[in-house]
Amino acid sequence: MNHRQKTAFGEYLVGEIKKAEMSQEEFYTAVGIKKPYFYDLLTATPPPTALQDKIVAVLDEKTGADDIRRKQLYDLAAEGRNEIPADIAKLIKDNPAKLDMIRKTLNELLAAQG
Repeated sequence: MNHRQKTAFGEYLVGEIKKAEMSQEEFYTAVGIKKPYFYDLLTATPPPTALQDKIVAVLDEKTGADDIRRKQLYDLAAEGRNEIPADIAKLIKDNPAKLDMIRKTLNELLAAQG
């Protein structure tokens, strides 16, 4: 049997599913995906933003909201996808009027570094 190594996202997700006392089948069914795609998520590219949100919602529903878990899942997915974490991207998208403030803060941080 061919076993692919889990990514950091996959390892973390499996741990969170166990903490939620769900079987993997219960989890991927609740998220609304099929078994082959679930295993791809564990060993290849993490899911897109909408599915990340659904994963967080299913785990929150089962165990209660957990800001640390949410941050870790979004950060690991972003790392695996080479993107900005989904929660940060949503914040920026939902608050376009704050872009100047974000850029100013970024410039201040960069100036302090160098």
